[in-house]
Amino acid sequence: MFGLTFLTASFAIAGAIGASIPLILHLLNRERARRLVFSTVRFIQMSHQTNVRRHKLKRWLLLLMRILILALLGLAFARPFFAADPVFTQKTGGKRNAVIILDTSYSMQYEGVFEDAKAAAIKILDGLDASDAAGLILSSDNARVVAPLGSEFSHIRTAVNTAEITYEHTDYLDALQTADEILQPIPIGEKQVYLIGDMQKRGWENFIETDKLSPNVQMNFIDVRAESPQNFAITAVSVPPVVLKEQKASQLVARVRNFGNEPVENLQVRLFIDDNIIDTVELNIEPDDLADAVFKVAFEDEATHTGWVELPADALDVDNKRYFTLQSLQSIKVHAVYDKPRTSGRYQTVETFFMKRALESEALSFKSESDTLQVDFTESVSVPNAAILERVDVLILANVATLSNSEAERVKTYVAAGGGLIVTVGDNIDTDAYKQRLGGETGLMPCEFVQAVGDAFDREQFRVLATVKYEHPIFAPFKEPNHGDFGKARFYRLFQAVPTKDTTVIASYDDGSPALLEKPYGKLGRVLCFTSTIDREWSDLPIRAVYLPFLHESIKYLALKSEDTIPNYRVGDNVELKIPKLESGDVVRDKAIAVFDPNNVETRLRRDANVPGVSAQGSFFYNDTAVPGIYSVHASGADAYAFVVNVDTTESDLAARDVEELTSMLKGAADESVEEKPAAELVAQYREDVEKNQSVWVYLMLAVFALAVTEMFLANRI
Repeated sequence: MFGLTFLTASFAIAGAIGASIPLILHLLNRERARRLVFSTVRFIQMSHQTNVRRHKLKRWLLLLMRILILALLGLAFARPFFAADPVFTQKTGGKRNAVIILDTSYSMQYEGVFEDAKAAAIKILDGLDASDAAGLILSSDNARVVAPLGSEFSHIRTAVNTAEITYEHTDYLDALQTADEILQPIPIGEKQVYLIGDMQKRGWENFIETDKLSPNVQMNFIDVRAESPQNFAITAVSVPPVVLKEQKASQLVARVRNFGNEPVENLQVRLFIDDNIIDTVELNIEPDDLADAVFKVAFEDEATHTGWVELPADALDVDNKRYFTLQSLQSIKVHAVYDKPRTSGRYQTVETFFMKRALESEALSFKSESDTLQVDFTESVSVPNAAILERVDVLILANVATLSNSEAERVKTYVAAGGGLIVTVGDNIDTDAYKQRLGGETGLMPCEFVQAVGDAFDREQFRVLATVKYEHPIFAPFKEPNHGDFGKARFYRLFQAVPTKDTTVIASYDDGSPALLEKPYGKLGRVLCFTSTIDREWSDLPIRAVYLPFLHESIKYLALKSEDTIPNYRVGDNVELKIPKLESGDVVRDKAIAVFDPNNVETRLRRDANVPGVSAQGSFFYNDTAVPGIYSVHASGADAYAFVVNVDTTESDLAARDVEELTSMLKGAADESVEEKPAAELVAQYREDVEKNQSVWVYLMLAVFALAVTEMFLANRI
């Protein structure tokens, strides 16, 4: 269906008309022979006839050249090109516009799959003509257009050959939608998408019924997956956030899954902490099943430890390691803030008297599954500076009348960074100050104080705890009989309070008033508010058997956070870095924070709103988490710390989707009853593009020049 077409056909007609002019002039000016009679003309006649024939031949050659010159000149101005009919080209062939999608997710590391994929991409490029166009998209969890649609195939080959596998998971949706968007503006020609990958099921999870390609886009799948892949991976590591020195050895559990269809026997799972191998466990795992490797961990120091759990090498190594951090403590640091001692009768009493005795007493230590709780208790009459607070696990505000603005800000910063706070009340409380500086719907306090009710001196009138949520970690140890009865404690005076947003009431009095409220604050911080006194002024709770274990469980709950509060960063996540503090308590300002990735590559961040990675409020954000492993954060004058990044092990399941099923899923619904014809301007643009690529007129002009030179030479010889 290819033929000769002219961009401006009128010049071709003008050239044909012009080519007839030399012929017409020749016919009009042709010389007529005259008969002359001579006597003896035999020799003259023979010579004359020879010259006439040669002369006529030259004239005919000149005539032909002049006709060709004018005809070719007209053709050159007509801009001829060879192409198919535009409608036919749009439907069945002609110029090809191919977008190649190359899967670079980490599942492509399996054996030689990625090299096969790159070879397939080069083969597609080799099959394209010079007039075709191609583009390249590298796809993992997002699409990266590394070569826009064009005819510079050498650049695309280079991009394919230098492409590298990422540690990201598969998501084909973004890549296919990007390819469809690239092809839609193309007016005429075949529109083709080539997806080269392992067609992993995980990559199609985000597709819904409406995610189809445009009807005029051809979808081509090149499946390079390995047959019957076998893979095992560590899918999770359950780490105790804090390991206390006096606790029994804590458990670290690594979950291992066999994604293959063959059993795995005697699979060695090794635990490393601080670059040292700690233990090895062997597992037997059935096909498509999982098993847990349980390790015991104990420490004698007080530090932050990093480590990983490791499997033997297999065809996909990237998921054979999973990293973690954990904190070892010799004791839990508790700091209480109270107002100045007050006089009660003949004695001066301190709000923290009973609490201090309970937390420092070894004889009354509450035994639980985790053994004796070791507490390092300190107290003061004002909120400590930021440097001291950073080393405190639990802060207690015991009937503190009010806080200054700077103290309130320090407390909020401390809790937002993951600290635990207990607020207890009493006669000193300034309700307006608490509401103004710590309250509000988005504030720190779990409640707004209404009024104090009851008489602390009338011991005949009292309230009791009637509702306790025993499913909460604080009260879970008291659920079984003979483990303590909170209903025996008497509360003579209390503060009525209204819970704020996101607050949970975990214990209430018999009149329905909240007794203990909890509210999360920031990403990791938690606040408990007890609406009576922590001493005997308003209740007899301190002399009840449940007092000490209740304090211990509350402190443990705030200090030894649950595993789900540990940041679980995955490759590609944006990490908000902790703001380092100096010994004076001031935040590091105008100094760089250095982050070293697992390959020891350094990135520096400064507190500047104009620098990417640092917010206007001064928080540091790090987004170069492309490699799994252990990252370290350093700042001058502050302690270094580490965070870990792991791969998303949903990518470790190498099961794939059927290509025919995918083709049916992505195929757009085209209306074949209506013959779609391209608009006139699109046809014109198509013809101009094809003519520009072919440039036939250049060769025609060269022929005109050659004929003109030859014609001039012959004309001078006649």
